[in-house]
Amino acid sequence: MSKMVLLVEDDEDNRDLVSFVIARSRLDVELELAENGQEAIDKAFAKPPQLILMDMQMPVMDGWHAVPILKADDRTKKIPIIAFTAQAKPEDKLRAREIGCDEHYSKPMDPEELLALIRKYLL
Repeated sequence: MSKMVLLVEDDEDNRDLVSFVIARSRLDVELELAENGQEAIDKAFAKPPQLILMDMQMPVMDGWHAVPILKADDRTKKIPIIAFTAQAKPEDKLRAREIGCDEHYSKPMDPEELLALIRKYLL
């Protein structure tokens, strides 16, 4: 049975790239897409995924605001969340952990590294 991964990313090129990498990986993963934090919350509450890849800088609602909301709700608090962001300073990594992210992954992405991280949480 497929595992669902919710990719929260406002950049269309990044969404397309992650979709391509996952499709070619042969992982049994269904990728759901959201373009901002509010859309991610709505989708995760309606149908909780097994993993969330969360961009931290987006319009409408960013990941910095969406992650604490997801971690505070019983429906989604146990879902691993990976901060998937270009913000790679040590203080960004620390802040991501403090708000509830399980991992911090810096863009630009390396396909093999990203797949290894996804496998870590889904297998």
